[in-house]
Amino acid sequence: MRRTWGIVVAVTVTASLLVGAGGTAGAMSAGVPVDDPAAARWVATLALPGDAPLLQRAGCGGALIAPDRVVTAAHCVDRTDPSRTEVHVGARVLSAEPGQVRGVRGIATLPGYQLLPSPVDPSVPDLSSARDDLAVILLDRPVTGIEPVRVAAARPPAGEPVWFFAHGTTGVAGPDAYRNDVLHRGDLTALDRQACRAGTPAVVDVASVLCAADVPAGAVTGCYQDSGSPLVRTVHGRPVLVGVFSFGGETAGRSCGEPSPLYFADPVAFRGWLSAPILPTQPYPAGRAAVSGDVAVGGTARCTAPAWDPRRGLLPAHVEYQWTTVIVIGPFVIPVPIDGATGRTLPVGPDLAGALLACQVTAPSPAGVTTVLSDPVTVG
Repeated sequence: MRRTWGIVVAVTVTASLLVGAGGTAGAMSAGVPVDDPAAARWVATLALPGDAPLLQRAGCGGALIAPDRVVTAAHCVDRTDPSRTEVHVGARVLSAEPGQVRGVRGIATLPGYQLLPSPVDPSVPDLSSARDDLAVILLDRPVTGIEPVRVAAARPPAGEPVWFFAHGTTGVAGPDAYRNDVLHRGDLTALDRQACRAGTPAVVDVASVLCAADVPAGAVTGCYQDSGSPLVRTVHGRPVLVGVFSFGGETAGRSCGEPSPLYFADPVAFRGWLSAPILPTQPYPAGRAAVSGDVAVGGTARCTAPAWDPRRGLLPAHVEYQWTTVIVIGPFVIPVPIDGATGRTLPVGPDLAGALLACQVTAPSPAGVTTVLSDPVTVG
């Protein structure tokens, strides 16, 4: 389920990681805890930097596919700030094992990534599916002592067992769902294309999407905060990556825990791109956006975009502005867009008195879209 990092919890915009800036899946129901500390150490967790416990800051999942490279879902990093993102590799128990922590030197989104509005109701993001939903996070330093998981050479045939590893809302389904501290494994079966399409009214791009299900029980499903998490099969006794979680039953109006196929972006189809020595990366801010001017009722606030680091990302052809108020919840700074406030300047009206005001700068590029949020200021 994508929507998790970007739409629901846009924490300093990097929170798009917690949900997914587009609108798709999030967290496995059921599954079993991974008790072996040596198992699946290549599982990665995207998080906001900060002092709060990792369990509170953690967002999407991913998989270490090279010492300095993690694959995740594109919707997890779409419209995020790469300079405000960190990656934890090998954090099996989020509250006790931070794993190896790395910063991000660049993010590359697979060309062709696109959210696909639902034929049922194109206006509802949670019903959307996606195509080419993959991204590579380039780490600032290689991970040591953990063997990466290889990308498989072929898709698993229908009927083959596959295993889903995730830190999402495992163990409990429905409105009482919570994020599980311990990495969980869901035992699934690969489905054929007909069954894949039949599981949802959403558009399923079978060229870039693989699906699997808990057959016949249906207890293991994908939910919020599972986005980007890996699906593997075994070849000669070793795990190989065959999927990256993209969306699930929410596209058919089902809640977490209701039986549904799980839909994964297919890394096998894009092995060459995933391993390319050089990948263009989305714009990388060299600082923060900033609010200046007269930030008092009757004044005019001004938004200044950050400079962009050409060594770490493509330069944007243009930038877009959005003024927001913000809500602070624990480590999360959640921007609430102000309708129609899309200019570089903002007349400060009386309705903003006492509000926390921020500006959001979005920088599109062929390698992905970066969004940077300013520090909030209080309207006087």
